[in-house]
Amino acid sequence: MSLNLAPGSPDGGDNTYTPCQVPGNGPGSGPNQGLYNRATVDTDNDGDTDITDDACGDLPNINMVKNFVSAVPNGNGTFNVTYTIVVSNPGTVAGTYGLKDTPLFDNDVTINSGSYSGQASGSMNTSGSTTLATNAAIAAGASHTYNVTFNVSLNLAPGSADGGDNIYTRCSVPGNGPGSSPNQGLFNRAESGRQRRRQCGHHG
Repeated sequence: MSLNLAPGSPDGGDNTYTPCQVPGNGPGSGPNQGLYNRATVDTDNDGDTDITDDACGDLPNINMVKNFVSAVPNGNGTFNVTYTIVVSNPGTVAGTYGLKDTPLFDNDVTINSGSYSGQASGSMNTSGSTTLATNAAIAAGASHTYNVTFNVSLNLAPGSADGGDNIYTRCSVPGNGPGSSPNQGLFNRAESGRQRRRQCGHHG
């Protein structure tokens, strides 16, 4: 079972989650609400329902938003690149989520160090993905914010040791929307469950 509220999703729903009117085992909820389920019994086997009972439960609704904040130059030729990731649960019951972040910058950008703070804190890997959360609990109506910062260098000199092509490829579509791809600018991807958010920014 999965919940998919993304626009254009193939499940045929209206992309709006309708919670149980009265969660639990008592009456009050109806079809097309939450996890509404009804059982019927024909006690005398005459084809007519003699006993009906229903129950309704809800699912958490985990969402994620990621934003490119800034690329601030330092006095030593490096840049501090910052992103925010917000995981929210506008659903009516608590849930859990996992979260990882993957920098996929232009190949002439070297990551010197990185860290994250907010809901959790730690060091970012200088290559590959970093797991920010595993089975993190989030209450109904709550949101968790993560701040991710990388210290990076850009080297376009011929023969430089970064292994890049010495050509800086800008973001196809700078900002927080879709359109850019890995190895462009400061492209970065966050993943939480089946959700992915991609951002691409530029050096100042």
